[in-house]
Amino acid sequence: MADVTQQFRDRSTERPKAAWIELLSLAAPTVAQMASYTLMQFIDTWLLSRHGTSRATGLEPTAASNSGMFSFSLISLGFGALILVNTLVSQSFGRGDRKDCGRYMWQGIWMGGMYWLLMLLLTPWAPALFRVMGHEPRLVAMEAAYLRIMIFGAILKLTQVTLSQFMLGIDRPMAVLYATLGGVSLNAVAAWALINGRLGLPMLGIRGSAWGQIFGMFVEMAVLIAVCLRREIRTTYGLAKARFDRPAFMTLLKVGLPSGVQLSSDVMAWTLFSVWVMAPFGTDTMAANTFTFRFNAVSFMPAYGIGTAVTALVGRYIGRGEPQIAVQRAHLGFCFAGVYMILCGIVFFVGRRWLLELFTQNPHILQIGSMMLIYAAIYQFFDAMYIIYNGALRGAGDTLVAGMTTAGLCWGVTVLGAGSVARFCPQFGPAGPWAAATLYGIVLGLFMFIRFYIGPWRKIRLGPTPLLAS
Repeated sequence: MADVTQQFRDRSTERPKAAWIELLSLAAPTVAQMASYTLMQFIDTWLLSRHGTSRATGLEPTAASNSGMFSFSLISLGFGALILVNTLVSQSFGRGDRKDCGRYMWQGIWMGGMYWLLMLLLTPWAPALFRVMGHEPRLVAMEAAYLRIMIFGAILKLTQVTLSQFMLGIDRPMAVLYATLGGVSLNAVAAWALINGRLGLPMLGIRGSAWGQIFGMFVEMAVLIAVCLRREIRTTYGLAKARFDRPAFMTLLKVGLPSGVQLSSDVMAWTLFSVWVMAPFGTDTMAANTFTFRFNAVSFMPAYGIGTAVTALVGRYIGRGEPQIAVQRAHLGFCFAGVYMILCGIVFFVGRRWLLELFTQNPHILQIGSMMLIYAAIYQFFDAMYIIYNGALRGAGDTLVAGMTTAGLCWGVTVLGAGSVARFCPQFGPAGPWAAATLYGIVLGLFMFIRFYIGPWRKIRLGPTPLLAS
């Protein structure tokens, strides 16, 4: 037992030879994780776009995208709070407090379960949520069916998020990668079989896409549970003690709730942008928006993986009492993410029509989607700034101001601003709301950089009663 403990102590204090090696060794599995999620969504959209009459109408992929974003916006309040398990575990790991790492993991499990029970209360209202937005009846029926399934399986996602953030915090990123590869691979097979009725399974169409994702989540969660049950993990981090710990739970709640509000506000705003702001322009516009978001995820999700690694590193070095190294890792993460997202923006601009033709041959959708990809290309650099420095602030526990600012901007600009442009200045078409959304991305990116640079996070101390920066 002493040898195992010493092994983990050595791992927490070792220094890699180069900063970029340290960052990429932690970021690579999380980038692969986010890229895998993007690929999963891309494959599901592609399969649905070729199912039934979807090639001409785009109904099923549009319904899956709208409902998928709406379900994630509901999950994201808990999801965003549980990301702070990474911060608390990373800082405890940096200080050498192994038992605290396990203690915070279990509080995440408790919190995820409580939040899921609240989500279940919304399932009877699924059809009304989409009818009130003016969607046509065929679209509403598909969206409601997909949403109910995703809410039912949300407990798997919330548990998986907690376990994966714990693994990143204790410097076990490869466990996250293995779980992700297993879950995404089996999800792709399950979605193909259930959507199209293959391998002796019924043809479920859009419901098959949802159940395929649930199956993938279960596999991913099961792999992470298996890693946690290994003796050296279980004993070193005290995982056998699954009790509710009120002080630790309140710490997670106090720093996690603003992060949850931030993420859910952001996701809900973009969901309403897709299903409400774009609705007056018709189903073709919503289909073009769906396809644009799929390509936007190709740039966003890997960068988010780098941001998650930055969260872990900032938390770890703050726990060790070395905030200046934490700053260096944040800036290095931005360099990697910024270069990647700028390259994505160039591809969006130059190859916009060819990219959209992967999903549709409808000339109207192609025209609208090409315009949207130009706007998406413009804000890539600022989106990288937002993702990385928001991740750095999260690693330091500075979540309240970032959460309030994100919520204010995304609802004020992306929803109300873009919605007003869509309804009172229809002559601009869907380009008007997209211009407002691009402005939001630029302003938010600049704010996160300035907030991190000014540095009020240096005064935060996380513990049973954390002090939040104002």
